[in-house]
Amino acid sequence: MTTTETPGRDRARWLWPLVVCVVTAAYASIPYLAHPYFFQRGDTAAQFAPTWFHLGEMVRSGQWPPWLDPDAWAGGNYAAEALYGIYNPINLLVWLGMSSTSDLMLATFVVKAVVLVLLALGTYLLAREYGAARWAAAVVATALPFSGFTLYWDAGSWPSGLMAFAYATWLWWVLRRCLRGVTNPFWAFLVGVLVVTQGNPYGALAVVVIGFALVVEGLAARNRAGVVRLVLTGLCIAAFLPLVYLPLVGTADLAVRSQGALIENSGKLRPALGDLFGLSSPTYVPGIRAITGPMTVPATYLSWLVLPLLPWLRYGVLRDRARELSGVGVVTVVYLALTLGPSKLWLFRWPLRLVEYAWLGVAVALAVLLTQGLHRSHARARALGSLAIVLGTGYLAWSEHPAAVRQVAAGVVLVLVLVTAVVLCQRFWERTTAALAALCIIGTGLVLSLQVYAFGENASSRYWHLPHDVAGIQERFGDRDGRVMQFADLKPLQTKHPRELVRAWDSFLPGSMYQVADVDAVNAYTGMGMRVFNKHFCMEYDGLTQPCGYRNLWRVSPIAGVPVADLMKIDTVVVQPEMTVGVDTPEGWSVAEQTDAVVVLTRDEPLPWPDSRLSWAAEGIEVGAAETVAPLHEQVEIADSGDGGQMIFAALGWPGWRAEIDGKEVPVSRTKIGMLMVDVPGDTSGTLDVTFRPPGLVAGVAAAGLGLLGAVALGLVDWRSRRRRRWADGDEGAIPHVAAGGPAE
Repeated sequence: MTTTETPGRDRARWLWPLVVCVVTAAYASIPYLAHPYFFQRGDTAAQFAPTWFHLGEMVRSGQWPPWLDPDAWAGGNYAAEALYGIYNPINLLVWLGMSSTSDLMLATFVVKAVVLVLLALGTYLLAREYGAARWAAAVVATALPFSGFTLYWDAGSWPSGLMAFAYATWLWWVLRRCLRGVTNPFWAFLVGVLVVTQGNPYGALAVVVIGFALVVEGLAARNRAGVVRLVLTGLCIAAFLPLVYLPLVGTADLAVRSQGALIENSGKLRPALGDLFGLSSPTYVPGIRAITGPMTVPATYLSWLVLPLLPWLRYGVLRDRARELSGVGVVTVVYLALTLGPSKLWLFRWPLRLVEYAWLGVAVALAVLLTQGLHRSHARARALGSLAIVLGTGYLAWSEHPAAVRQVAAGVVLVLVLVTAVVLCQRFWERTTAALAALCIIGTGLVLSLQVYAFGENASSRYWHLPHDVAGIQERFGDRDGRVMQFADLKPLQTKHPRELVRAWDSFLPGSMYQVADVDAVNAYTGMGMRVFNKHFCMEYDGLTQPCGYRNLWRVSPIAGVPVADLMKIDTVVVQPEMTVGVDTPEGWSVAEQTDAVVVLTRDEPLPWPDSRLSWAAEGIEVGAAETVAPLHEQVEIADSGDGGQMIFAALGWPGWRAEIDGKEVPVSRTKIGMLMVDVPGDTSGTLDVTFRPPGLVAGVAAAGLGLLGAVALGLVDWRSRRRRRWADGDEGAIPHVAAGGPAE
């Protein structure tokens, strides 16, 4: 009997996870094939895709970790940004892959599809860890990646959040196994480090919430040894937080986002309690404020299965396994509370971002309930309950947007058909788990197709539709030589004239796209822009500017007595014609191109010290030579400093810059617009070395090292304990055989 059943169990062990991966990858291609720019909305287009490309090029050139790119100015402080996860080895693979691509959009889709697959597989393993049957785990695992917020916002616009969410499923799974003593704590530590080094604060929050939930679960189960093991593992993971976030803390006072209250409620991306009832309505669009206006997609949707099946589920398992499932309850309740919280809570903005973590808890609970099968008694009353739920949520969807009556009706009909099919399948066939799973999974695909048809791309996230052919971009902008600065305000075109916006990409590029074009541009996307620099140039986070920025480029610095353009060592200026009205072409510059769409100015003569970022030295300081010897190392030979004074470098003076003359430290400061300035003492000669290291690097490395040592120690203790138990089990098994002639001791 055993020999005949084992092959089937072995096949099921790998077959269901394979189904999850294949189905998720196939479903991810549906929105991509229908709308190629589906996964290129908002920050993905202007920030992540081009920056991943650039980070890959930096790594290929030997710059790892890529702490800072001074040539990217406000957008180049990757250590302080944290969001790019510069210490995460998985991100390293993403960057290298992106930088070798010829099609930026296709490569971005592949990355996101892989992450969606990993999210689905992590959800499957987590549901199995809580005792769900394989088929039930597969049903919820293939549904969660295509829930509303995860698909339209994280996958569509915010890949860092998508990665953090995917890691969270694996973290929860491995930490619970660590709690139960079936996984070595060192493996849990490694997964936790991946979450922390991703750099997304929502991932760090997940470590805290999931860890707390499992501590509650362990205490409820009276598993004190497991709780101690879990807490020690969590402390080792937390030891990596300083490495990732100290640069952000050390830089935050200078950044744009340091402004405003720590806690505030603007209503942006903040759902109301009633919006959460749309979790099973495919066409319910919550009436909340999004990025570009009202929400236009079903952002609070989870799965068509959840609410309509409530009358049919067997809830006794939740009571019987209350202690085991307490962690699921804590995670769900905590994240639901945070989802309904204020719009800004310290580092955490826009609480809608947390709804997917609450839905993860709901998905696990649903998998556990589905494993018990559906009720067969009182079928008529239960059917009426399901009908009322579907019609009720359909009414809510229609009342929120009465003009969308057709798509709401289509969603209601589709859900009714699918729920009816599920109930009939369960009611009339005893052993149909595979067929039931197939029906549920196919239903998820049908609902996804309906949503993609009805809503298309996420119109409540920013529209870009940027060029994606790398060779074509580089060819088009290859004639922009030297250091380039662009002045363009294209925001009005995003909402009112999208076709004109696409035509604008013949002359301008937003965000960090110049990095793909292989152009040394000042403009870059940043979430941690230096406040005084951005204010001086009237520059937005996406590198776009107002007319006052162009005027301020030509203002004379009160310190140096030369235009700011000279201090920044700008060689080419690209500007919209309307911004040049009233501003004459500066002396020393010529018009290289002028059309109705764009004006391009170029410098007539090169500036001093062309091989260095040094742009100005006070009168009396004799500079023998200046050179950029490494991306984060400037070297200047000072023949005589005279009475002393300042030197200005064409870079932003982020915290972390350090200057020494022949090994003796000298002060570093910033100009009024944030440029790096070194104070050189009088009567000095020698070699000035200006280098950069992120704030808190030594403390961060030390803490991470202690965390690693602690995790290794925990792992060794666990390994030795397991080894002793195996030896003990082996000895006990040998005693009866050795003592066969007499009583065993």
